[in-house]
Amino acid sequence: MRWGIVLLATAWAQGLLEGPAGDLWAKINPFFGAELSFIDIRFLTTPLFANSPDFWGLTLGSNYTYFRTENEVLAAGPGAQITGSFQFLGRSGTNWMVQVPVYAYARMGAGATAYNTQRLGIGVGAGLRFTTFQLTYTSISGNYVGKLRQSFVNPTVFVDITLNFRRTNPTTLRGYFDILSSRRNTELMGSIDPVPLEFRTFGVGILYPIGR
Repeated sequence: MRWGIVLLATAWAQGLLEGPAGDLWAKINPFFGAELSFIDIRFLTTPLFANSPDFWGLTLGSNYTYFRTENEVLAAGPGAQITGSFQFLGRSGTNWMVQVPVYAYARMGAGATAYNTQRLGIGVGAGLRFTTFQLTYTSISGNYVGKLRQSFVNPTVFVDITLNFRRTNPTTLRGYFDILSSRRNTELMGSIDPVPLEFRTFGVGILYPIGR
């Protein structure tokens, strides 16, 4: 009796995870990849640094896709991901950044569903992006000055282009940017009081599906 229950449960799970349009794994589309992110930091609309600080990071996330049949070329749903970056700077310490965007998106063509065989696809999305980071800043001569740490949440948008020429392993190129900045009072080395700085992020990435 006990083994019969186990076999029934296994069959039910396989039906849930391996069915076509109702397939759980077909709707939960995990992905991984890499991103190059920049942080635009401004004081009274003037950039704080000559060049926006950049962070190379790894990303992992998933989209939940709504579609009616496996032949759909248009799908939509929510998604989320986490991107982390770490830079070891020797005696100066470390730089790091973590981003967590949560968004709604729509995608047409390649990559829209787990079954799509189109060669080209495009997607758009919008939501909120949480960013926290630590940045070491130095003098012109390269000497250590101090560290800048801050966390903020901004409305963000992104655009995807998906290439699926082999029709087996689609590759997605993503560009994103925060459409509004966040103002935070931030302590800087040499300032008596916290300085009102504005933060926003933008960047590019390359993403690959998991388990297709």
